[in-house]
Amino acid sequence: MLAGSLSVIAVGDIMMGSDYPSNNLPPNDGKDLLKGVASALKDADLTLGNLEGTLLAGGVCTKKIEKGRCYAFRTPPGWAVNLLDAGFDYMNLANNHMNDFGSGGILATQNALTDAGLAYGGAHKKVGQFEINGSKIAVVSFSTSPNTNSVFEIPQAQRIVADQARLNDIVIVAFHAGGEGVKFLHTRDTFEYFMGWPRGNVVKFARAVIDSGADLVWGHGPHVPRAMEIYNDRLIAYSLGNFCTWGFNLGDERGYAPILKVVLDSNGVFLHGEIISALQRTYKNLTLDTLFQAAKLIKKLSFEDFPQSTPLISDQGMIFPKIKIQY
Repeated sequence: MLAGSLSVIAVGDIMMGSDYPSNNLPPNDGKDLLKGVASALKDADLTLGNLEGTLLAGGVCTKKIEKGRCYAFRTPPGWAVNLLDAGFDYMNLANNHMNDFGSGGILATQNALTDAGLAYGGAHKKVGQFEINGSKIAVVSFSTSPNTNSVFEIPQAQRIVADQARLNDIVIVAFHAGGEGVKFLHTRDTFEYFMGWPRGNVVKFARAVIDSGADLVWGHGPHVPRAMEIYNDRLIAYSLGNFCTWGFNLGDERGYAPILKVVLDSNGVFLHGEIISALQRTYKNLTLDTLFQAAKLIKKLSFEDFPQSTPLISDQGMIFPKIKIQY
């Protein structure tokens, strides 16, 4: 590791099983879900995940549940310790399941994470704050849902990021947006919708927040991996897909679970990284993938969607910025 550099690991959506509306929880209190990838998750200065749903006992659901169209997730609060034991430092809550059980669900989730010793942010616009190796780091979250910073209000997002950039050495922006499922593997510079719901223009948003001072943009929400690009020497990961989503059909690209590791210099410039390919299949625990399927998919999508700004990605998942040729 270079002096003054920062290593960050980020993953996509985490939902360790739900007991609502019926019991659909993994065995052994979910303690085995992440064991197969814990060594990889612990290999960074800061490890980030997106927690979908609530950590809650009881409560009143705010949604009308329709299988295949609308879900609500409720996981036992004590299971937060599984995330800490696996190596996570921080959970993003700004997503479309944060509000599944209303304000009580948000508060219970925050309390469960605090009790487990995990930092969090995103709910009610809360910014994650860290000091690592003498550097101040902010994690600022945006989504398409109420009670969070909005991906739709791009000028406002730029002001929020610029304010954090003045106060911190490194700013990481998380966003939960974009269409969902295998029909949305490709990333386009256009406003997306899913089932009639607005899901934002993720390209316009990501580039705008980098223009305002973001150093790493970490996307999730589509439930599949999407492309990466380097913009102004900063890395954008447009979606890291699902990471741990127990009880769903994960037989295709939705079961690819990339672990993104990036190394930034003291100014936030992307130095190098790695896509560690993991895999989750339906009702199975996470495992490392010796076929590197997530890395190969992201490499392919990045080249197809951002041919001018794609990083160099090997089939095994190593990531490097393109060499700039001076004329």
